[in-house]
Amino acid sequence: MSYQTPVTIAETLGQIERHEIVLPAIQREFVWQPEQICTLFDSLMQGYPFGTFLYWKVKQEHNNRYQFYDFVLNYHERDRPHCPKIGEMPNRDVVAVLDGQQRLTALNMGIRGSLAKKLPYQR
Repeated sequence: MSYQTPVTIAETLGQIERHEIVLPAIQREFVWQPEQICTLFDSLMQGYPFGTFLYWKVKQEHNNRYQFYDFVLNYHERDRPHCPKIGEMPNRDVVAVLDGQQRLTALNMGIRGSLAKKLPYQR
């Protein structure tokens, strides 16, 4: 096992946008609540570390052997709660997230996307 050089949040979100970092089918759906997302951003703003990620490098020739999903960008609890499937895989190696999906999805939605949750007892 090797360690990678640290990268910025902006670099990581760019990799997610370009489908260089993807989610394998073994990952669960995004389950964090808005309070957890706020806590993550609060920790970042205070300069606290927020852990490491575990990645699986998948060679290009094996891309079509597995099902991969994109990260949720604009989460809507009723209309768009699931990670979208990636149809055509890129013709390059990809990195699949084995640990850290909830944090990466929260960062992706918080910086690039949106979150819509149903309020209790409301339509």
